Amino acid sequence: MKFSKSTKEHLGFYVYGLVDPRYKRIFYVGKASANDRAFNHLKVTISESKKQEIIDEIRAANLEPTVEILRYGLESEKVALEVEAAIIDAIGLENLTNGVRGHGVERGRLLASEVERLHGSKPVFIKNITDPYMLFFIHNSYSPTLSEQELYDSVRQFWHQVSENTRMRVTHPVALGVVEGVVVRAYSIAGWYPAGTTLSSRSFSGSEDKWEFVGQLLSNHPLAGRMLVEDDGTPFTASQKGYCYLPRRS
Repeated sequence: MKFSKSTKEHLGFYVYGLVDPRYKRIFYVGKASANDRAFNHLKVTISESKKQEIIDEIRAANLEPTVEILRYGLESEKVALEVEAAIIDAIGLENLTNGVRGHGVERGRLLASEVERLHGSKPVFIKNITDPYMLFFIHNSYSPTLSEQELYDSVRQFWHQVSENTRMRVTHPVALGVVEGVVVRAYSIAGWYPAGTTLSSRSFSGSEDKWEFVGQLLSNHPLAGRMLVEDDGTPFTASQKGYCYLPRRS
């Protein structure tokens, strides 16, 4: 199917969902601008993505995914991105095949108590943090609708090339899960193990030299819910490896 020229003009910036007709559930959310992008996902292709896997399952049942327009006539791409992210948050990233939460996650779905803690308390300058921490940047896998087990596993797994010194001596005994500069959870680190060797909600099929820790939730940790910032007040950003140490190593 394709949209007519007239329909495209009325659509403008829009947000759409791909629906599994077997369960009447949206399994993918996207945004587009006066075009047929919503239907491009349904072209026959060879892919190992989660989205393609569901499309293949639907077609194996002699059915076809449905495209639903969730909002249209939006005034700009920025608004479309915000709407897309809000819908992803509402459904829950873990219930979709989208890879990330979307635009503006730092203003996304949170408990009211977490919003109050985030905006009602002063940010923490990382230069003032003297206790040893490992920070794990989980913005690509984080969703506010994750269960506590799923959130714990996203923080503790699967990290590449964690140093032997860190693993053997647990030189940094507290892990902070960070999303867009905000500490969403804090955990003690009891020990490190090869990736995929401890009980988890996630499956591991990655390469060698990846590691995971086990520990306990530190629900009342003073940094939980706080914004970590640089000297100029900007949020502390992710490192290339996806984790880093504090205090900073020279």
